[in-house]
Amino acid sequence: MVALERAEFDPGHGNGQSILYLNVALMVITNILMILRLYVRGVMAKSLGWDDLLAVVAWGLVVAFSCIEIVLLTKGVGYHLQDVPKETLFQLLSLFPVDKLVFISAGGFVRLSILACLPRLNRDRSFMTCAYGAFVATIITAVTSFLFVLLSCSPVSDVFNAAKPDRQCVSKYSLSRMRWAHSIISTILNIVIFGLCIWVSSSTNRTRAKVINMTLMLLLGLFAVVSTITRLILLLTTNMNVDITYTSLRVAPFFSLEINAGLWCGCLSAFQPLFEWTNNHYYNHYNMRKLSRSSAHDPLNDSWHRDYMTANPHVSIHGQPRDLKGDRMASDADGFAMLDNERGIKLTMEFSVHVEDRVYTGERSEDIVSRTPAWNAF
Repeated sequence: MVALERAEFDPGHGNGQSILYLNVALMVITNILMILRLYVRGVMAKSLGWDDLLAVVAWGLVVAFSCIEIVLLTKGVGYHLQDVPKETLFQLLSLFPVDKLVFISAGGFVRLSILACLPRLNRDRSFMTCAYGAFVATIITAVTSFLFVLLSCSPVSDVFNAAKPDRQCVSKYSLSRMRWAHSIISTILNIVIFGLCIWVSSSTNRTRAKVINMTLMLLLGLFAVVSTITRLILLLTTNMNVDITYTSLRVAPFFSLEINAGLWCGCLSAFQPLFEWTNNHYYNHYNMRKLSRSSAHDPLNDSWHRDYMTANPHVSIHGQPRDLKGDRMASDADGFAMLDNERGIKLTMEFSVHVEDRVYTGERSEDIVSRTPAWNAF
């Protein structure tokens, strides 16, 4: 009797504590990344799109799935079947279809959010064709699996009422085959999406910010693919109809890891403006420090510099033309605006070449050259 009470009211003594801690940690990380994503897209870049809407829907479904996984721990998951009271077992079996429907929906929206974000990074025609093909395949897979589970009993309300006797439902064998088919197709789709991410990373300009962003995105994508393959192997090698409350504990972590890692991958692809802003901020800060170290003395006070400026009146420093005395000219008509990353000294030299017909005076070329401004400057 003590075991029965523990199974129903005291999940802290079961074997599902690792699932509890895992889902709590995943929810915290997912919430932080999604809030940061919406801030970057909505406030910094001001470029919210359909991919962000799909990601918000996926966010709600992923968090809901983690909450359902935690609730299932209070209904007997992690205990052996004989230790779970009959009423609690019926509640658990009634929640399983809800868990499946939310997982199918969450996985579908996570994949759609990633596929909708990829065209922002690559608009190549062949790439767009593959992305749209994966998009359509994801919708078909998610809708078909969702409807199969939802309509597995007649009437539909019996799907969520395992305690009702004489239910008109499909066999457990058919449900297992559907679960396997959905897992296999999901694995293929995840591999295809991962391949599209590699395609994007190899075709974009490899700045430092983009390399970091793409590397993290590919690592998370690889982790999601590995989680999907592991989940598929466990489903194919585990008999879920025997001691279902305990055997489901083996597969449970990989469901949460797969959809959360996929959502994180989509968030990283949306963090491109943040990585670019960080890279530009670091670059400008580095240039300012470099300029401050190299500008310990004022070049205008140097005698060579004054002579050089006198001989070359059209030299401009920092985009400001100077007169023969080396002072700044009042007019900046010939100047130019510097970019944010051009914090150093820019020299602009103007040359004017004139060809004239002249009468030969008998002077040597050395005498003529010695009187030119270029020779004096040298």
